[in-house]
Amino acid sequence: MVLSGQSISPENMIYPLNLVLMSATLRVEDFISGRRLFCVPPPVIEVPTRQYPVTIHFSKRTELVDYIGQAFKKVMSIHKRLPPGGILVFVTGQREVEYLCRRLRKASKGVITNISKGDKITEAAPNSQLNSVEDINMKDISDAFETNEDSAHQKTDRFSSYDEDQYDYHEDDSDASYDSEMDSELETFDEDDNTLDKKSMENSGNLVDVLGGDGNLASLKAAFEALSGKNGLDSNPEGQEAVSINPENSLEQPSAPIEKVSEGNRGLNTGALRVLPLYAMLSAAAQLCVFEEVKDGERLVVVATNVAETSLTIPGIKYVVDTGREKVKNYNPTNDMETYEIQWISKASAAQRAGRAGRTGPGHCYRLYSSAVFSNILPDFSCAEISKIPVDGVVLLMKSMGIDKVANFPFPTSPGPTALVEAERCLKALEALDGSGRLTSLGKAMAHYPMSPRHSRMLLTVIQIMRRVKSYARANLVLGYAVAAAAVLSSTNPFVIQYEESHNQTDEPKRDDGSNPLDSEKVLNKKEKSQKRKLKELAKMSRAKFSNPSSDTLTVAYALQCFELSESQVDFCNENALHLKTMEEMSKLRKQLLQLVFNQNVHCDVGQDFLWTHGTMEDVEQSWRVAFSKYPLLLNEEELLGQAICAGWADRVAKRIRGVSRSSEGDRKVNTVRYQACLVTETVFLHRASSLSSSAPEFLVYSELLQTKRPYMHGATSVKSDWLVKYAKSYCTFSAPLTDPKPYYDPQTDEVYCWVVPTFGPHLWQLPMHNLQISSNAHRVTVFAYALLEGQVLPCLKSVKQFMSASPDIILKPESYGQSRVGNLLHKFKTWRIDSCGQLRKIWEDNSRALHSVILDWFQESFHKHFEKLWSEMLSEVLLEPQERFPKRLKRDKRKK
Repeated sequence: MVLSGQSISPENMIYPLNLVLMSATLRVEDFISGRRLFCVPPPVIEVPTRQYPVTIHFSKRTELVDYIGQAFKKVMSIHKRLPPGGILVFVTGQREVEYLCRRLRKASKGVITNISKGDKITEAAPNSQLNSVEDINMKDISDAFETNEDSAHQKTDRFSSYDEDQYDYHEDDSDASYDSEMDSELETFDEDDNTLDKKSMENSGNLVDVLGGDGNLASLKAAFEALSGKNGLDSNPEGQEAVSINPENSLEQPSAPIEKVSEGNRGLNTGALRVLPLYAMLSAAAQLCVFEEVKDGERLVVVATNVAETSLTIPGIKYVVDTGREKVKNYNPTNDMETYEIQWISKASAAQRAGRAGRTGPGHCYRLYSSAVFSNILPDFSCAEISKIPVDGVVLLMKSMGIDKVANFPFPTSPGPTALVEAERCLKALEALDGSGRLTSLGKAMAHYPMSPRHSRMLLTVIQIMRRVKSYARANLVLGYAVAAAAVLSSTNPFVIQYEESHNQTDEPKRDDGSNPLDSEKVLNKKEKSQKRKLKELAKMSRAKFSNPSSDTLTVAYALQCFELSESQVDFCNENALHLKTMEEMSKLRKQLLQLVFNQNVHCDVGQDFLWTHGTMEDVEQSWRVAFSKYPLLLNEEELLGQAICAGWADRVAKRIRGVSRSSEGDRKVNTVRYQACLVTETVFLHRASSLSSSAPEFLVYSELLQTKRPYMHGATSVKSDWLVKYAKSYCTFSAPLTDPKPYYDPQTDEVYCWVVPTFGPHLWQLPMHNLQISSNAHRVTVFAYALLEGQVLPCLKSVKQFMSASPDIILKPESYGQSRVGNLLHKFKTWRIDSCGQLRKIWEDNSRALHSVILDWFQESFHKHFEKLWSEMLSEVLLEPQERFPKRLKRDKRKK
């Protein structure tokens, strides 16, 4: 109110108002600059976290393509040459996590095999400290510290995040949604350690392994030579202190941590790697494995997405390997298309990742990019979330709060004018806003739901349709499925194939010491391929079991119902290749949404048309929890839910493209159906894993358009062309009313309709003929007069049509307006604005002889003696309800619907 210029009386003021904003990566400038949000800039307090020193190491060169290969090399170098401590590796997504885990596990087995062979050969050799140091290959140390990082001459195993698209959808949905705004983690450096700490080198018996100022191999070799002449038993590891290097002095130096070498730590680690993945879609049990205690001699390696960046402390992590990339889900408001893009992280995120190494003790962060990239390419902060998502919910909420000009609101970070325009376009398509941008009654009801406007529109459409049905025994089941569909559309796909093999590293085939390791590796690879093949077959069977050929959403909703009714939900997910964590979250969301529907009854400003009247929440829950041996919904119930989904995603419509053009020859190899989307210029595809892929309907709506190798539609639901006209009228263009077929009167709605030919969207798709309410007053009156004489309003007139002097059709022809019987009749109807049976009833209640003479003129003189009897029947029938006037016709129309 203050920002809008209104004054507040002292008695209505609420003070003091203390608002504390906390974030580790908050862009403070957005809140304190410009004085748009706060007239007086608020105080800014930086609270440092408890963190041990973390030494930052930059790479000399930046690998732009094979950063996964560089991460693999770095982890193996750390494992072979550096002291014990867990390693945390940051990559972009689930596929990269699983790929790198496989490589590391395979390499760990190879290292152990080679070491066991070496132990047999050198079993009789003396195990003195001097010999062990002299036996270290200096080339290996050079590789570990990467003094020569020319990867162009090294053949590496390249990895692509998009090597296949059969199960590519939603693979990193949840991972990409995590950002770096939850914990305050800052890089810490020892600014006094710009030069060698000579005092620590001269202390009693302590020797520090130091990389010199030049960072060359000679200085490192000299350190090992000095170590070989020193009695290692005199060292005192308990009294050692970590030495950090100021990053300004080490930016262009080869990366090498400063570590002390003692009897127990000679720079060579011969233990196994315990490699564990960590990403959002991983099961809870597998995620908890990273907190388990590591066996003696093993080193923990956690390969994670940015879910491990904040609010998570993994015990024992001493080294962080940062690839500097993240997979981000970007949203294009102009075409509603979303893309997963791998891009550079921000400097704030880099600080968060480095801080993971200093949570339980001093650590090191290896950044697989140069200091130049860090300084010149990485942005200071990540893009604000409001710039990466649709803002239709934000606009609807602000409109309901009385903020009409949303573009003038002082956002800390503005979503941009294009996003706001597209949000208003979306809300108008959902009929939440009228043509001038004001909130409609439907929009007010939608604003009460703390959810996406699309989902609230879908739920309210079901309520509106069911309110027109006075009694329906299965109404509560329909609402239960509508709420489940809303929960499904708010979640990720639970049928996503998991790419990982078993995370239990003890499941390896046992072998005797004399067996060939290559044979064991072949057996393991064959077993892994067999497991993947079985998993794909299981997922295919699971989809077929729950499949609804009309909707992906209803397919998952049925799976959700079976999941909640199962005796063991864990076993159910394992048997049907469903993601347990997603199903659990979906189930909780369904219950919350159902509670929201019935909470609307307490809002006095919500119209009666948007309240559920067929039962209580317990009734809906009871109907939902009835087990069915097969798919429970009837065909008319599926169509009702399909209409509701169409109403919520009315602007995301696609039409099937038939035939293959020359420009799309490359797509002929793709086993998918091509579509043309309403708001997209390029061809889009229906994924072959969709429940609709076999039927490939003419029109469908989709909940998400995701660009991977191709733009794929997800969450597809088949729709009928007349639903588009009904729920997406703002995207339709109508022809002039057709004269053939003739306009008509519908007794059930008491409205007159004409036939038109609609075209839909910017691509001007021609839809089948559609009946439309006549909007013109003059035309509406004319059609009603014609329908009255035809017997469409009062059935008694239909039986006497043969006694009329002229056919009622001439009323619809403008050239016949000169005839007296036509002109007089239309003049009376227009004067009294008679365009419905209800209005005709009111006229005759006031004057029972109204229209008597003008209607009598339409009959032959021979029939005039019978007209009074006909008039009495007309006065009686006008008082009847539609079902009493046309019982057979209404029953027939009801069966059709």
